[in-house]
Amino acid sequence: MEIIQTKDYQSLSQKAFEILADTIEQNENAVINTTTGASYDGLFDLLVKAINEDKLPIEKTIMMNLDEYIAERDQPFTVYTYMHQKLYDLIKKQPKVVELLDGSLEDLDAEIERYNAVLEKYPRDLQILGLGVNGHLGANEPGTSFNSRLFLADSDESTIQSTMGYQNLTREEAPTQMLTLGLADMMEAKKVLLVASGTRKAEAVKATIEGPINEDCPAAILRAHPNAVFIIDDAAASLLDKKY
Repeated sequence: MEIIQTKDYQSLSQKAFEILADTIEQNENAVINTTTGASYDGLFDLLVKAINEDKLPIEKTIMMNLDEYIAERDQPFTVYTYMHQKLYDLIKKQPKVVELLDGSLEDLDAEIERYNAVLEKYPRDLQILGLGVNGHLGANEPGTSFNSRLFLADSDESTIQSTMGYQNLTREEAPTQMLTLGLADMMEAKKVLLVASGTRKAEAVKATIEGPINEDCPAAILRAHPNAVFIIDDAAASLLDKKY
């Protein structure tokens, strides 16, 4: 795992964007599977700006997402809503393919089967991930098998609380389940990008980088990936024994 330490969130977002942009520029039909949330708001701002200023070609890119809440698609907290509000509704040119999971369907097994076919059709050049405060990746909470594949996951309380804080939801409004890529799915991408910002992520960063590689910290598995990049800012790195 390559570890890049930046001074702040703005610098982290810029570095993450550069990795995304390089993937699109170096692959004619780049396949990007991304996450959402506060960790990547800055990256999406930079992506929108680059596309609309004709500095980054997006028309041949395949864009996908790794998870989705079990809820109606038009809820303000869904991945579907985020991706449209932060990217698709803001850009003048669209990716060649957009694939999103649908957590509003009654037959979730069929949706998992459909999306597995999408994953097989489009091998990922870049898998973008966020780090949970408990070390989760996607909705793979602590204790999830490293062999997990796309599945319906129950969210830990810390994850629910994070969603509540970011989306300004009450406990009753907050979703508690997600469809999510499994850890084994994530590890199959050619390159993996993980970011973490702020002191609230510091314990998870330490466990990911310096703790044992076991299922207590799902993100630690990325240390076994041949091409994983972990970008952290100074605040997120504050508990590390070593500085990068």
